[in-house]
Amino acid sequence: MELTTKPENRGRWQPGQSGNMAGKPPGARHRFSAAFLQDLADVWQAHGRETMIATARVNPSTFFAVCARLIPSDVKISVEQTFGGLSAEDYAILQGIKEALPAANSQNPADVLAYVRDTLRAADAQDN
Repeated sequence: MELTTKPENRGRWQPGQSGNMAGKPPGARHRFSAAFLQDLADVWQAHGRETMIATARVNPSTFFAVCARLIPSDVKISVEQTFGGLSAEDYAILQGIKEALPAANSQNPADVLAYVRDTLRAADAQDN
């Protein structure tokens, strides 16, 4: 008498089998992705740079938010830690102050902040 053992299936599909025989054909998801990426590339080719510049001018917070989504998360974490959770608007204000002060890049940040604070206080005192 010959003894044979059958592996138990327990309702599992074997590798390469599907329980949904009318499911998506192989590669269907890839075809959508490829078509979407091609459409995106076509739109970028026609309008990309101009749209990007217009968005940066008209709605800089949206532009900055889109850029932030493109940054890998490990870099995003270090930027958030570095700037202490500043909003895009607050960061833009700081950038504007820095650009308005020619010597800001060569000065200690605390000294630049003190200068801006003192200048604003003096301007407020003159207005009152």
